[in-house]
Amino acid sequence: MAVRDRFMNLEERILSVFEGRQPDLMPWFADLTYWYRAMEYRCSLPTKYCGVNGRIQLYRELGCGAHEELCTLPGRIKHYGVKRLYSSEEFKDGTIVYEEGYQTPFGSLLSIRKFLPGSVSTAYVKYAVSTGQDLKALRYVYRNQDFEPDYGIQYDQMRDWKGLGFVSSLPPRTPFQSLVVVWAGVLNTIRLMMREPEELEETLQIMSEADDPIYEEIRDSPAPGVYFGENITSEVITPSIFRKYHMPYYRRRASQLHSAKKKIFVHVDGALRGVLPLFEATGIDCVQSVTPAPIGDVAVERLRDLAGPNIILWGGLPGVYFSRQYSERLLYNMVKQVLEHHLEGHKFILGVADQVPPDGDISRVRRVTELVEKLGRY
Repeated sequence: MAVRDRFMNLEERILSVFEGRQPDLMPWFADLTYWYRAMEYRCSLPTKYCGVNGRIQLYRELGCGAHEELCTLPGRIKHYGVKRLYSSEEFKDGTIVYEEGYQTPFGSLLSIRKFLPGSVSTAYVKYAVSTGQDLKALRYVYRNQDFEPDYGIQYDQMRDWKGLGFVSSLPPRTPFQSLVVVWAGVLNTIRLMMREPEELEETLQIMSEADDPIYEEIRDSPAPGVYFGENITSEVITPSIFRKYHMPYYRRRASQLHSAKKKIFVHVDGALRGVLPLFEATGIDCVQSVTPAPIGDVAVERLRDLAGPNIILWGGLPGVYFSRQYSERLLYNMVKQVLEHHLEGHKFILGVADQVPPDGDISRVRRVTELVEKLGRY
């Protein structure tokens, strides 16, 4: 049976928090996309949950809000004068190797990713950028980039998923974070900072300028939210790196987006201690995918002290606790701790940090809903 909200629906609850109003219950949102993909891949997904309508039914039955399902780039990035490179090779064990890149007058950029069937996940084996010459080629790619807006998918999501969450635009990662996560990886980025500082700075500037037309369209898009899918962890992004490369960019975009009344949340799914205290000064509204100790590095009861009084925190429930490898009691105790320490002030959104895993027990999501309805009332 679907959960019947007593007063507000899930979309109204999360919007209340972002607008500084008190909802009836603490909002509860779960990212089920990884679990869903794994179930599809293994042909284990119940038929009733297939397709868009099936996914909507899944969230309604579990009583949790959706967010990753509702994050899209409202348009297409196009490149001119650049040849795209792509190939894939599948092996008997189900492993797939993807080669992707660009051919430019300054050389070719080629990354290699591997899909692993055991974890139903993909990881980089080789990054495209590692030298100063690669940065020249990357600048060429960004200089020859254009953006073609298309708001159709957001209008469709706002209609189809109404009441389950707010639709959000998903821009590319910010320039430095794009280098770390997509183009160069951690080690190559650090080497380039040390060996090619001028090339790196010029590249980041060009990447930022290429983002401008994307943000103009996001500002005018129908989606009320903007999701920075950064994947930040303090183990990589030190306070000095954050202050130099992340904070000025967030401030600029926050001012631009807030002028259109957009709600902004940033995905920080790793160690928190170094960067969490710095977010209040960025102008963004919410730090999302907050993972507490013992999986993260900050205890539940210290999250607010570290973050400051104003920023919204979203998370609290480590994704691994939805796995059958961990006791259900660990998860339910964590729910109770979050509700005990963060109901006051209505600036916390309960969420899975980061995702329900492929071996997750989906019934635990439903049980969290029941606990929130019982204990999470303001």
